[in-house]
Amino acid sequence: MKLSKYFAVLVCLGLSNFVAQADGLNDMKNALNRLQGNSQINAELASTTLNNRDEKITKGEVKVWLKDDETGLQVLYSDDILEKMELEARQRIEDEDAETVTLNAIDRINATELHEMLSAASSLLRRIDQAQFVDEQQDQYKDETVRLLRFNIPVEQIIRDKKTRSYVSKFSASYTIWIDDDGTPLQTRLEYSGKGRAYLFFKITASGSETAKYQVVDDRLVMLTQESNNENDTSFGVYENQEMRTLQVQENELNTAQLNNPD
Repeated sequence: MKLSKYFAVLVCLGLSNFVAQADGLNDMKNALNRLQGNSQINAELASTTLNNRDEKITKGEVKVWLKDDETGLQVLYSDDILEKMELEARQRIEDEDAETVTLNAIDRINATELHEMLSAASSLLRRIDQAQFVDEQQDQYKDETVRLLRFNIPVEQIIRDKKTRSYVSKFSASYTIWIDDDGTPLQTRLEYSGKGRAYLFFKITASGSETAKYQVVDDRLVMLTQESNNENDTSFGVYENQEMRTLQVQENELNTAQLNNPD
C-alpha cells in the first residue's frame, strides 16, 4: 500500500472513530432535552445517612412523600414523621447527644436535590456542559451491551465556594455515564479526590464517590437511587459520610391513608 493511501485509511478510521464517539454524546444530549417534561409524578422517598466523625457515629432515616407537577414540588410528611420530629426536637434540648435519626435525615433533604431526583435531565445537562468529554466505550450493564461516556469534571462542580477552592492544591474528578441505544442515561458515577491547605496549620485530604440510577417516567427522567460516600481527613480529625436515597414511583394520586400508612 502506498504511503498516501495508508495515510488516507488512517484518517478515515480516525474520523469514523470520532464520529462514533460524538454520536453517543449527541444522542444523550438529545435524550436529555427530550426528557424535561413536567407531567405529574408521585413518589415515596426513603433516605438514610451515616456520619462518622472521630468515631462518633450519627445515623439518619426517614420516608417522605413527594408530588411534582406543573404547579410545583410538594414534600408531604406523615403524622408519624411529624410526631417523631417533635419528640426528637425535645430530646435535643435535653441531651445534645440524643439519637435523633428522623431530624438527622430531614436536615439533609433540600428542594434543590429533590428537584434533581424528580427532574434529572436538566441537572445532567448542566453537568456535562461544564465537563470535558474524554471518550466513548462499550460496556456491560445488566447483561446488556451499552455505551459508556467518560468525562473529566472541573473543581468548580464539586467545590462551589470560590474562597475554599483557592486552598485546593491538587484535584481530580471523573464522571461516567452509561446510556442505552437512544442515549437515555441508565447510570452515572462520579469519583473525585483532592487535597489542600489553609493557612499554616490546617490540611485536608478529601475523596468521594456518587452512583445514581435512572428511569424514564412519562416525559421526564427520574433518578431512582443515589448512593454517595465521602471522606475528609483534616488536621482536626477524620470525617466520613454515607448517604442512600431511593425513590418508589407511585402510579396513583396520593391520599391521606397512603401518607399515614406508607407500608
